[in-house]
Parts: sequence; C-alpha cells; structure tokens
Amino acid sequence: MSELTDALLAAQAELPTAIERDSQGYGYRYTSLDKLLSVVRPILTKHGIVLMQEPQVMQTESGELRPTLMTILACGDEKHTFLTPLYVTDKTSQGMGSAITYSRRYALASVLGIASEEDTDAVTDPQNDVPF
Repeated sequence: MSELTDALLAAQAELPTAIERDSQGYGYRYTSLDKLLSVVRPILTKHGIVLMQEPQVMQTESGELRPTLMTILACGDEKHTFLTPLYVTDKTSQGMGSAITYSRRYALASVLGIASEEDTDAVTDPQNDVPF
C-alpha cells in the first residue's frame, strides 16, 4: 500500500462514523464545517495527513467557466485530489461563500466516510433540482 493509504487506514480506525449534528437546516440536522474540522483535523494531523480545500474555476468542453472546489489529501510525496462542482444559486459573494462552505463540508465528510447529516430519504423540492 502507499504511504497515504496506510495513513488513511490508520486515521479511519480513529475517525468516527458520525459526528454530533450541531446545526439545523431545512427540516434536518447536520454537522457544521467547524465541528467537522475540529474532530477530524487532529486525527489527520496525528497520522501525517494534510487536508487542503481550494475554490477553483474549471473550464467545460464548451468553454464555459464553472466554480469548483478541490479537496486534497496529502501524505509525504503523495496526494489525491477530489473535484466537486459548486452550485451557486445566489450570485453574490455571500452566495459563493455559502456554496464553498457547503461543498467543503460535504466533500470532507464524504471522502473520510463520515455521516454528517440525518438521512431524510432524499426529500427534495423538484423546482430546485440541480440538472446533471
């Protein structure tokens, strides 16, 4: 196995499968980004894993620019990157900040295998569905 895989394996043995949900959303509870980071960062650091999350812009095949978030886990000379699209519904700086925070939380919990919100059986508002 690689150095990063070994470090992640050791970290996952200590990481919780779920973290206390300390925030309230639209009918569901979730773990805030600061709560998530306060739990996982010391464990990642203990095992030599560096976490970085960077907002970026990606150009699509049609030439359109799309905001994205790159989540990077690194250990030694090895790193893995995970790209997440940002869905910005409010075209303001605050809207972009909200999209970045939301994506950081989802990407981090997802890549570490942590349940960070209640399962609501995918209850959605069809008018706000995101086309993929």
